[in-house]
Amino acid sequence: MRRRALFLLLVPVLAAACGGGGSTSSGTTTSAVKRPTQKQFVTAGNGVCIRSDRAVFGLGRLSLDPAGWGRTAAAARRAVADMKRVTPPAGKDAAFQRLLTLGQQLVDNIQKVHDALVKEDLIAARKAQNAATTADTAIHRQAQKLGLTFCQQLLTNWPA
Repeated sequence: MRRRALFLLLVPVLAAACGGGGSTSSGTTTSAVKRPTQKQFVTAGNGVCIRSDRAVFGLGRLSLDPAGWGRTAAAARRAVADMKRVTPPAGKDAAFQRLLTLGQQLVDNIQKVHDALVKEDLIAARKAQNAATTADTAIHRQAQKLGLTFCQQLLTNWPA
């Protein structure tokens, strides 16, 4: 089977699917935790996005090689896990949960691209990439609604 060129582009907002800051790992609900101010939330959320952005940028360009997509999926999973440790300000729980849900959709679709490329199923890879791009766009919009200024931007070109 002849391999056709497949233009796989890195979905730029892995970072937006991430976060860092307050923790609720002790099993307490977010409402029982002292809520950050909007400024503290933006600082924590943007920090996660910046770290994730740098990590994804460091992976390099994506291609038909599934290994790169596997590393990107792993970076996205770390970003979502980091974002889950962020506590949103009062009144933003639903919007923040939506961001996390979109982030998980992005992770799942990046993993599907990887899995399809392993099977050399370029049609499924393209479909998963399109779904990842759709999730990425939704992440940008949701980040904007939450005031996460860095997370709503496209992937930054970090200096080497």
